[in-house]
Amino acid sequence: MNASLRALLPPVAALFLAAPALACTVCLERPEKTLADRVLNGDGVVIAREDPEDPFHYRPVSIIHGTVAGVDIPFLVDSTTRRRLSSNPENGVLMVREGQIWTRAGFADAEWREVVGRIIASRDEWDNNPEARFAYFEELLHGQNAFLRHIAVDELSRAPYGQIRSMREPIPGQVARQALSDKSLLPWRGFFILMLGMSTEPDHHEIVRERMATAKRYSLGKEFEPWATAFVEVDGAHAVEWLISGWFEAPGASTQELRAVTAALTAHARYGDPALREEILDALGALPRQRPDVVGTVATALAEIGDFSRGEAIRLAVRRDTLRRTGVEIAPEELFAASSYVYRARQANKTRALEQQESEG
Repeated sequence: MNASLRALLPPVAALFLAAPALACTVCLERPEKTLADRVLNGDGVVIAREDPEDPFHYRPVSIIHGTVAGVDIPFLVDSTTRRRLSSNPENGVLMVREGQIWTRAGFADAEWREVVGRIIASRDEWDNNPEARFAYFEELLHGQNAFLRHIAVDELSRAPYGQIRSMREPIPGQVARQALSDKSLLPWRGFFILMLGMSTEPDHHEIVRERMATAKRYSLGKEFEPWATAFVEVDGAHAVEWLISGWFEAPGASTQELRAVTAALTAHARYGDPALREEILDALGALPRQRPDVVGTVATALAEIGDFSRGEAIRLAVRRDTLRRTGVEIAPEELFAASSYVYRARQANKTRALEQQESEG
């Protein structure tokens, strides 16, 4: 086992959870924004320590970006943080102000301060080149600092599957397997499931196959999509056929299950093996005839893939006689997405016709 892998194998909670200065170390909901988002969008980014005149409260001692704007930091200095600050007089707690709201953003040791500086300096570059942002946080994923590794996981887990699939060094499958047994990492389970699918170890692929084998009997809930995505990563065309026959073509699948399978297949049609694309597109195009309740989901998927050749199939799925025959009620958001796709498909057809006329003329 190489040194980098050994460094990733201590208890997973310590591996990926933030340091005590974070507001919550065992949250079951993923934060709405990453810490990098907060730093980039912050009106003020400061280093704070205990106020000498009021040691239970924080006072900014260094402004990294923006201003304090007279907004007091409302947090109390807990005993653990006070001891840590006392032992590290050169450090502090990173605080980010957005309007009137302050957020604690980790214990600001030298490494985190360096990363924050890089984040702020990269604002314009990352706006124009999201791949550069992804690459930077991928570098942090395998460092020695557990807090920074946690930040990297939170960042990378939100990226499109194409970027995740292109990682130069994914999290080792053994680490991902440990993470899946740690309840404190629930908000990031989907990412670790994808890492199992990208593992090079056959044992980790078997975990994916075994989980999908139970999916018809036991609901995978919100994790159905990442497990299905990992399954296709592992078994390719066989997995695509299995998902289509087991959910698209078989009766009894719930709307949420169909949406999850659609999302997984869409990810691979966009970013995966090109040989899978046509079979996925044909399956998506056929699904609304049997299940009009997901017609908008399918339409959105087709648009994301860039296929606007199936406008007629989508239009027919929402005709009144089709809906009477199936007895299905379609949610307004599904109808809106379907209508939008049909319009774009018609525009695409007109554009193709004009281009053909010009080429023939």
